[in-house]
Amino acid sequence: MVKHIVSWKFKAEVSAGERARVAEEFARRLQAVKEVADGVLDVKVIVPPLSTSTVDVVLDSTFESEEALAAYQVHPDHVAAGAACVKPYMTDRVCCDYVLD
Repeated sequence: MVKHIVSWKFKAEVSAGERARVAEEFARRLQAVKEVADGVLDVKVIVPPLSTSTVDVVLDSTFESEEALAAYQVHPDHVAAGAACVKPYMTDRVCCDYVLD
């Protein structure tokens, strides 16, 4: 199994109300991708993280294999979620992918 953890910060100009709306939409869209993309075992969008965090949104997902992760990354629904919810509102992406023992 493969873990795919990504975090973002919202752009400074994004209001608190927009942050909540965008985060909810992003979580909904990524959960929908889980249902149609092969090899996706789990998807969690964590918003907001605890106040001790230095990021605003975290994606914590698990895949059957590296191939399943690669297919998910180019899946049209995943690409659309990023175009609608990440690119216009978020910045400072950090990603960590690793194989679970």
